[in-house]
Amino acid sequence: MRRAALAAVLTLLVLAAPVRAEDLDERVPAAPGGMLEVDLDLGEGLRPDPGLLEIRSHDADEVRILAEAGGWGAYGVRFDVESHGDVVRLWSRVGGTAPWLFGGPRIEVRIWVPRRFSVDARTSAGPIRIENVEGRVRVRSQGAIELSAVHGPVKLRARNGALRIADVAGTVDARTGSGEIDVGSVEGDVAASTGDGEVRMRRISGRIQARSDGGPIDLVDVTGPVDAKTENGTVYASFVGDPAGSLETQRGAVEVALPLTAATRVEARAARGSIDLAPAFAAEGPLQDATVSVRLNGGGAPLHLYSARGGVRVRPR
Repeated sequence: MRRAALAAVLTLLVLAAPVRAEDLDERVPAAPGGMLEVDLDLGEGLRPDPGLLEIRSHDADEVRILAEAGGWGAYGVRFDVESHGDVVRLWSRVGGTAPWLFGGPRIEVRIWVPRRFSVDARTSAGPIRIENVEGRVRVRSQGAIELSAVHGPVKLRARNGALRIADVAGTVDARTGSGEIDVGSVEGDVAASTGDGEVRMRRISGRIQARSDGGPIDLVDVTGPVDAKTENGTVYASFVGDPAGSLETQRGAVEVALPLTAATRVEARAARGSIDLAPAFAAEGPLQDATVSVRLNGGGAPLHLYSARGGVRVRPR
């Protein structure tokens, strides 16, 4: 019995040994305007670093794919490439159960697409990096996502991990279960939500919706209406023009920086704190310790500010 058990264990060790899978290097003809679909399913392994996926553009009418797998159970990784019409698809699966006893394999995938190309990716690996593409981008990941220089609408979903987004011409819809969100230089509306982490945005030209269940919100050089809310943390926003919208926190302070010429109606309330409105503003209306309803520079769109446990401050930028 002992020999049989030992033999079984040795068999598992051999099957799961850290070897490399056969690398993939494939070029698929593809005209601009097509779609790349990526589906990398490594299962629920134990590795803290199951791999990475990088997608960027090049000046060729083809999709080039470089993929490799290593580590425990790499022998069971299979890559497959398909092409149907204007869609190029890469998928990967891991066979067998023994590899997961040792954390599973690690994969690295790098893909180049024509500059005008859309991307739809789903992967249990991470991080994911996408840059310099013109088209729709949708990503679902277990880990972090980084995206830059995209011309088109963006939709990101991460189970756990930070989201970093920069230089986008199009709408952005980004959510993560846990992790910070950093968004910079977007020409379009942005909606960002995290279950636990900070939300930072700067130079956003469209409407903003920001949510955090446990972290501060920091908005710099925004022009559109703002809807920002956190359960725990400060909320800060600086506007480059006339402000509008709502900023709210349950625990923390709310601070707003406005141009001296900003025309708005400030509706502020601090349930357990004070309100500080800089005297430099030409305010019209009643001022109280915990409630303010005033017009700045004749009034304009409403700006609602609220803190349940903290102060509210309005100052010049």
